[in-house]
Amino acid sequence: MAFEIIWTDRSKKDLKLIDKIIALRIIDKVESLGCLDVVFLEKVEGTDYCKFRVGQYRVLIEKFPATKKLFILKVRHRKKIYKNI
Repeated sequence: MAFEIIWTDRSKKDLKLIDKIIALRIIDKVESLGCLDVVFLEKVEGTDYCKFRVGQYRVLIEKFPATKKLFILKVRHRKKIYKNI
């Protein structure tokens, strides 16, 4: 069974600030993640969040395996994503 992808308001705002071609690539990769097993997600040290790498950008995700939901929290450049988690 696939995971349901839920984009938060913060993540939608982050995508609007990114170049359109890169943002479309990120959306495509994240949406395909919902169909796969979420083994591609790496744990962020010291938090309950996971990260997903797409080029120079990172997607911060909160995973709920019991309900099969992935909440996309932030989409930022790799230098800025880990500040203020």
